[in-house]
Amino acid sequence: MNTQSAENCKGFSETARQLPDIEDYKFWNWFAGIIDGDGNFDIRIESTGNKRVRILKQIRIKLHNRDIRILTRIQDYLHMGRIRADKNKPYSIYIVSTKETMMYILKSINGLIRLKVPGFKECCSLYNIDYIEANYNIGLYDPYFSGLVDTDGSIVFNYAGNRIECNLEFQSNDYTSKLNFDNTVLNCKPTILKRKKSSGLSGPKDFSSIAFKFQNVNNMLFIYDYFMHNRLYCDMKFYRVTKIKPNFFLR
Repeated sequence: MNTQSAENCKGFSETARQLPDIEDYKFWNWFAGIIDGDGNFDIRIESTGNKRVRILKQIRIKLHNRDIRILTRIQDYLHMGRIRADKNKPYSIYIVSTKETMMYILKSINGLIRLKVPGFKECCSLYNIDYIEANYNIGLYDPYFSGLVDTDGSIVFNYAGNRIECNLEFQSNDYTSKLNFDNTVLNCKPTILKRKKSSGLSGPKDFSSIAFKFQNVNNMLFIYDYFMHNRLYCDMKFYRVTKIKPNFFLR
């Protein structure tokens, strides 16, 4: 699906043109969002001589086969790593496992990781990299937001409200509670909801969740414009985004 351009609505594209449009900036911020969503730093304990040491074995991203385009985009851009299909389940994993490639990725996303902080900090320590804390105030048109939506977000049609919404929901913790998307999408601030939930997996285990919801009708065209500049590589979600403008005019 080709990237589409948003209409030159008042203030939309002109504002975006004033922001960084370097391909590296767009990729790495988006990639950091992907890592914070479904990435994993595989740290293991291995024996070296008489010592047992912790090492970074792999950096992995596991996604449903429906979203394989996200993984192929990463592999095509970085020219490194491999994609392995799960034989028994409809999932694929992007894997980077050599010291040189893992160090390159760690250095490139240093200062951009906001949620997988404990694992990332330990990786930096293992490779003698000075950890840089990220800014939790996500800037205007920052591609990091699209990476999060590609993995952990949803684009849904609210039938009762006759609107298309963009939502993010995480387990509430010290990191997710610091996220601030008030200035990420032009003229839009998300509604923040906190609630108690139960996992229901192995007995009732309660936990708190935090959700960021762009659910106002007046947000719709601005959400559309954001994703025209920072497209989603989950094709299902991007297809739904492309329906925002027709839906808005049908209203």
